[in-house]
Amino acid sequence: MPPLSAETIDVAHGRFERRKIIVATQKTGIDFPHLGQAFLVQRVTVDLKSGESRDDYAFGLTSLTQDRATPEQLLGIARGHWEIENCNRHVRDTTFHEDHSQVRTQNGPHMMATLRVLAMSILRLTGVKNIAKAGRHFAASARETLRQIGF
Repeated sequence: MPPLSAETIDVAHGRFERRKIIVATQKTGIDFPHLGQAFLVQRVTVDLKSGESRDDYAFGLTSLTQDRATPEQLLGIARGHWEIENCNRHVRDTTFHEDHSQVRTQNGPHMMATLRVLAMSILRLTGVKNIAKAGRHFAASARETLRQIGF
């Protein structure tokens, strides 16, 4: 059986993006428990202003079988994963300046990353949409911060 595939094309945010997924449903040569499908996602991005292009490839495994997830659905799942990841990384870098942190030894970097994610989660659970604005607000008022988290 030939591999299955799907493709999407988007033009937004000043770039052209073509995503293609190739899905293998045969388990030949892959020893992975509960494997349903293996896939390759190729993303070609072209900056519409500069014309610069970039090719990215990602491999994945899923327990979802062919009857539970089509190539189109797998492509959507893969894209959705990266949207969540990019959203969190972007906030952690732009709002908390994580890439500029001077904490570099022992458990410090992991602990600080955990505290940043905890802060973001608490703010989002309380309905905050703009983490940076909320951070400035709560930094100015310790009393409001404690009230927000239930103290």
